[in-house]
Amino acid sequence: MDAWPIRWAEPENTTPLHRVRNRALTGFLGGALALGLAASAAVASAGTAAAAPDTSPAATGTRTQDVTLVTGDRVAVTTTASGQDVLAVRPASHAAGAGAFTSFQDASGDRYVIPASAEPYAGRQLALSLFDVTALMKDPSAADRVPVTVSFKAGTQPTAPTGLTLTSTTPAPAGGTAGRGASARGYATAASGRQLARLLKQRIGADVTAGRKPGTTPLFQGVASVGRTGAADTGASAGTAADGLQSGTSNGYKLDILTLDVEDRSGAGATGTVLLTDTDDATVFAAVLPVVDGVEKVAVPDGHYSAAIPVPTYDAAGDVTAQSLVTITDFTVSGATTEDMDARTATASVTADTPRPADADFVSANWARTDATGQTPVEYAPTVWTTTTDGTPVYVNAQPAAAVGAVSYNEQWSGHAPDAAGGYRYDLDSAGTADVPADQQIHVTTGQLAAVAERYDRDPASPADGQVTSGELASDTPGMWSAMATQTMPARLTDYLSTFNGGDWLQESFTGDLVFIGERTVQAGHNYSVDWARGPVTLGLGQYPDTIPAGICEACVADGDLLAFLETNDSDPGHAGGPSVYADASPGYQASLSRDGTLVDSEDSPGVYAEGQDTPGARYDLVADQDSSAETSVSQSTSSRTELTFGLPSAADTDSLLPDTLSCAGQSDSTPCLVLPLLTAHYDLATDGTGTSHRTEQRMGVEIGHVTYQGAGSRAAITSATVQVSFNDGQTWQKASVTGSAGHYQAHWTNPVGARGTNPSIRVTAADADGNTLSQTVMHAYTVAGITS
Repeated sequence: MDAWPIRWAEPENTTPLHRVRNRALTGFLGGALALGLAASAAVASAGTAAAAPDTSPAATGTRTQDVTLVTGDRVAVTTTASGQDVLAVRPASHAAGAGAFTSFQDASGDRYVIPASAEPYAGRQLALSLFDVTALMKDPSAADRVPVTVSFKAGTQPTAPTGLTLTSTTPAPAGGTAGRGASARGYATAASGRQLARLLKQRIGADVTAGRKPGTTPLFQGVASVGRTGAADTGASAGTAADGLQSGTSNGYKLDILTLDVEDRSGAGATGTVLLTDTDDATVFAAVLPVVDGVEKVAVPDGHYSAAIPVPTYDAAGDVTAQSLVTITDFTVSGATTEDMDARTATASVTADTPRPADADFVSANWARTDATGQTPVEYAPTVWTTTTDGTPVYVNAQPAAAVGAVSYNEQWSGHAPDAAGGYRYDLDSAGTADVPADQQIHVTTGQLAAVAERYDRDPASPADGQVTSGELASDTPGMWSAMATQTMPARLTDYLSTFNGGDWLQESFTGDLVFIGERTVQAGHNYSVDWARGPVTLGLGQYPDTIPAGICEACVADGDLLAFLETNDSDPGHAGGPSVYADASPGYQASLSRDGTLVDSEDSPGVYAEGQDTPGARYDLVADQDSSAETSVSQSTSSRTELTFGLPSAADTDSLLPDTLSCAGQSDSTPCLVLPLLTAHYDLATDGTGTSHRTEQRMGVEIGHVTYQGAGSRAAITSATVQVSFNDGQTWQKASVTGSAGHYQAHWTNPVGARGTNPSIRVTAADADGNTLSQTVMHAYTVAGITS
């Protein structure tokens, strides 16, 4: 049975483990990948000091990245500017109990997500590495498949276990070394993983029906273990952490035997994984350990400790009916020690008291433990999350504040109106506490909530079932989940957001093959409105008032290193968009950059990068094309071309100086980042939720500005804007009437009778006082209804 590696520290002259995340600028020029936002960067690293960002164009990675678990569940990881990961999980099945998950963050900072249905086998026949989301993020293939290595028992003929495809086999070692059998390599996909998930449910259901402990029946006959290819635990043999244990010393530490007895809600011994942390100094000991049949024994140094374990409850169908997070804040190991962790003590249910009725669709209890040294921020401390994405109840046991080190605990709860026509939902994060309170109900009043009127649009050709996520970003609390919920689109609803942790919310809308991400800080008692995926959808940039995912400027120059990477824009200038992590297909992209008429870069992506761009007075032309015409889920904004001309900002232009919280390629103490004066355009086209106009007299709001990051960017006045419309696929264009000034315009034109049932195209141009220009053409920008008025 495998466990997270235990890292023993030297007793003197050691550097405490302090996980520092370096979120490098990556992936801009690697092509258009079918990822959350196939653009900027989020590759985690661990160390004792922050390294300089890797801003080379050859680096690869993403801002929002999708990984597939061996059970077919998918996890989307969005990295914030601070380097914190916000996870959203998409269960492989909507069956009862299939949305229950446990998650751990170990001492190295790696984040693991384990379906509750796999808990009885995790660390046994299913190696823990299969659920290491941080490691899977580093594998470009993990968005679609999980590479696996299967270790067979001696004498077993290799055959593909349920849910896996084998691609090669290796015979057993000669002479039957240590009883080892053959091994094989292969993979699991999201589709095949669902077969494994069904098998897990069948095995657990059969055990419960027969009165056995869940996980008693082997998952696979003749298989010792299945692990992620290349991981240290691949091929780990069954056994327990207690094998051969005895008191003694290690690296100068006196070791004693700690026994953890764990019971499930029926009182039977539980099988699962427990987080054990030395609270004097987590660098001495912090590990996630296997519990088998209710017992875990481990040799640890004398000192102060804490422990946390999620314990699922199953029924005779193999469904998860409850999750219990059992924690012990403090205990002392001095000599042989035994501690009991009983799920029956977890009697407090995580719920919410909301002003209007709501049914839960996401519940999470989040528990993090820091040590007495205070060297590790709580976001990166050893942590346990017990989560359900289908409203399955979560219970916890009350615990006091820590005597050594500190506990950080909070709850998340999301729910929707009981009636589908209710038109509202709640996304709530409780205030962080230093203990685990006996009252686990989140109490909110209307005055403590921000009300956000959300409009979700979609392309008429895309599926009606989309997904939305909401997660609050907060320091000094355990790393958060984003609550993901299925949302029929188009739709309009009010999302009530809590503000107990500062009200900084990261939200996403997955519609068709696109995702749009927005971060917004809200205040209690205030009303807001947000439009998602409202077209025309184009390539461009926006005005980003808050931090941006990965903290990387996508339109900056520093020390001659120029990067301009365009997002997929909807009508909200604060959104960043691109191909969804769940997209079946991605658009085609092409971008080029010329300086004074000479080509300096060309990429098969929506962005460009060039070094040595520091010539005063140089003029640049950036052309970016996007083509989605081959995608069956796209009938509007099927292709677009964005043309930008601009000059370089001067070093004396303090308005364009990028805030210190963000970074860019070429940045150093002597070469700060300057935001490029790129023009932006966002449109408010009068259409319904499917981009369809029912009007003869058409209107469209046009907002022209410059890309800005937390207010930094060009202040040049917008001097002009024009709009043209084509009703024959761009063969001819007619001018629209445009009124307004200073970047705020209204365009008007007539949808002729002959345009009914067709998709007209739009072209917009704009200029500023410094001579920077924009020209944007969107083919099939919207649909004219068969009947207009």
